[in-house]
Amino acid sequence: MTYRLIAMDLDGTLLRDDLSMSPRVLATLERARQQDILLTLATGRGYPSMRSWARKLAITTPVIGYQGAVVVDPQSHTPIYQRTFPRSLVARLCDFAHAYSLSLTIYVNDRIYVEDKRQPDEFYDKWFGLPFHVVDDLAASIKADPTKFIIIGTGDELDRIRPEVERQFGKHLDIVRSHEYFLEGLSSGTNKGQALAWLAERLGISRREVMAIGDSGNDKEMVAWAGLGVAMGNASAEARSVADYIAPTVDEDGAAEAIERFCLNGKKER
Repeated sequence: MTYRLIAMDLDGTLLRDDLSMSPRVLATLERARQQDILLTLATGRGYPSMRSWARKLAITTPVIGYQGAVVVDPQSHTPIYQRTFPRSLVARLCDFAHAYSLSLTIYVNDRIYVEDKRQPDEFYDKWFGLPFHVVDDLAASIKADPTKFIIIGTGDELDRIRPEVERQFGKHLDIVRSHEYFLEGLSSGTNKGQALAWLAERLGISRREVMAIGDSGNDKEMVAWAGLGVAMGNASAEARSVADYIAPTVDEDGAAEAIERFCLNGKKER
């Protein structure tokens, strides 16, 4: 099978824990690009946070951000697709966060707002890469429909609170575990899979010609949708359960191995 489009998550898929990308992965992606295979990123990060990676990888295909809520043309730096949820839900989310003593972060127009900031600035810079504003009243500070929210916590804490978040907000929002530390909420029906399907149709590429690589629960829909869905060796059970192929871990250059195997005739970079 010839794959014309490869969609890749960033953190835990292309990027290691220190946010570096291995020389082998870089070289393999360049080889794929030189063979006219389109590359795109599909991440929970906003476009400002992934823009440098799109530039480093010479990606000109629209990229997917905010778990599929936004698709941006990296050549013009403008959104071509966007989904938000009603601002009217913010007050309820804030009340919920106060009641359960949670750290809630709201994303609006590539900016993040937080009332109870418990992590250092370095944490926000590393994981979000967006301007952040610490405010006294989060509900009153949000003036437009948000792109998503994040509850930041420990793994055990988020495991415990997720069922209650889904019970109270699941009728209006999709709740996804994107990372050990993050529980996110997005407009209902928003995920990387639906955004990738939209993008492939726009590009005139069939589902069976798409390869998707990811490692977390928020990658599940795109891994399941793609003609070839790849889960990393370090992937969550959710991602692994729908994958057609399990690659080595990110530290073992799993993304490069999968692309070499299925797109480059099994040839490694020499």
